[in-house]
Amino acid sequence: MLTKKNVISSILSLGLGFFLVWLILRFTEVDLEQIVASFYSLNPFYAGLAITALIVHTALTAYKWGLVTHKLTPSNQQPLKFYLFYTTLGSLTMQFMPQYVGMVMVQNLALRIHNISSISKGFLSVIYDQFFNLLIPLLLFPTSLLYVLGYISLSVAVFIWIATIILVHFIINKWHLRVIAFLIRALIWVKQLKSGKAEASQPAIAKGNDSIIGKQFTLYLYWFSVVRYLVWIIRGVLIVIAGGFKIKLWAVAFISPIVQLAMLLSFTPANLGLMEFSWIGLLGLFGVPDATAVKFALMQRFLYIVAVAIILAVFAVVSFVERFAIFAPKQN
Repeated sequence: MLTKKNVISSILSLGLGFFLVWLILRFTEVDLEQIVASFYSLNPFYAGLAITALIVHTALTAYKWGLVTHKLTPSNQQPLKFYLFYTTLGSLTMQFMPQYVGMVMVQNLALRIHNISSISKGFLSVIYDQFFNLLIPLLLFPTSLLYVLGYISLSVAVFIWIATIILVHFIINKWHLRVIAFLIRALIWVKQLKSGKAEASQPAIAKGNDSIIGKQFTLYLYWFSVVRYLVWIIRGVLIVIAGGFKIKLWAVAFISPIVQLAMLLSFTPANLGLMEFSWIGLLGLFGVPDATAVKFALMQRFLYIVAVAIILAVFAVVSFVERFAIFAPKQN
């Protein structure tokens, strides 16, 4: 819930983020004119593809959240546009508040305001959804780190990536109930810690094959998350091509899980400043100049906001048209 403490911490973290960006521009000798010039020099075709990939990624994220919520509350299902709107709104909020205050707060409020589920089931659906959002980069992180630091070759890194994804499929297929049970216990522990109560009620969850912890549904969510993350990596590659940056495409692919997991430790909105520092340091290992890394990092943030703005603008136009149609004269 949004409290005075959250508002103050969000303002302070936003200020810190802008300060870090200023430091980056100050010490890399990149001025705003160069940043603006890089925006104007974007290849419109590939920039459009990158924005499209971001929109698809947001839609996939919303669809996955909807799948989880529908499994928990099958009697109160909502259309995809509901989840897409609040996922996009959460993405926008996340630009001004720490991620797990912005996105999670918006998702929880959406479920409560529209009476879609109980507080416990709503919180579980959000946590379960966020778990799968982080699972894929977490699995790819060790290999990515070894490749970025130069301990393994590209071919070995790609092989380990593929082998890891396939291996986890078999692990889920055999031990998925233990993994999910651990996740639910962790959820209850967090709720107890937050409320200060000794006991917390566990949401009643069906345990059949068609439930949220069913084997087939868990595997479906897993591979859906793999595809979703593949779209995220393609987005980064398209941004490199659109900006004409002299960056190895494989470098972007393998650095992405490292940077994304850094969001867990982020205390600035959307990892503002810290994400840019991460890209500068990691791309520097591939011989990429600091100025190029800064432009690439800021380009990612700019196009992400553009994609979010486009989705919200479409929602605004559709809402306006639907309301205007109510007052239109009916033809006999």
